[in-house]
Amino acid sequence: MKKDILINVSGDIQLRSWKSEWASDLFKLVQRNREHLLSWLPWIPGVKKVKDSGKFINDSLKEQKEGKGLEFGVWYKNKLVGCLGIIEFKKEHRRASIGCWIDSEHQGKGIMSKSLKKVIKYCFKNLGLNRIGYEAATKNKRSLALAERLGFTKEGIVREFEFVNNRFLNYVVFSLLKREWGS
Repeated sequence: MKKDILINVSGDIQLRSWKSEWASDLFKLVQRNREHLLSWLPWIPGVKKVKDSGKFINDSLKEQKEGKGLEFGVWYKNKLVGCLGIIEFKKEHRRASIGCWIDSEHQGKGIMSKSLKKVIKYCFKNLGLNRIGYEAATKNKRSLALAERLGFTKEGIVREFEFVNNRFLNYVVFSLLKREWGS
């Protein structure tokens, strides 16, 4: 995969593949959203210093170079407001999953919906994928609504799928096939 990838979502929204120098921006974003994200993401407690965000970025760049994944910073009006990743990329099976989160102050503005639409298109047209998976905790109403709004099909529930914030979470598994994508 190319090193630097920029996807223009709209006039105000861009998806940019990570750069090491953004570690401080990412760390500050996680810090601002720590309480909000602790409910859903198991890795939040491990982010204690800027170097932890730097490690995430470096690991993401390594996965990108190896063709195993692609992580983007979501930028709104030139400010980092979220993360969106094409993860668990299996080229031989033409499938991957998508994971994302956004700053609590920027929820409900359509930023992530628009960004995901562009990434889905990128996955089907540029990466040659046939299937995109999406998983969300059964009680994460915003994430569930996002999957449904984008046309993902609910496949089922995986019980006690992740241990987050001292409790097991059940997850809804969704998928979207290339032939189902209308845009």
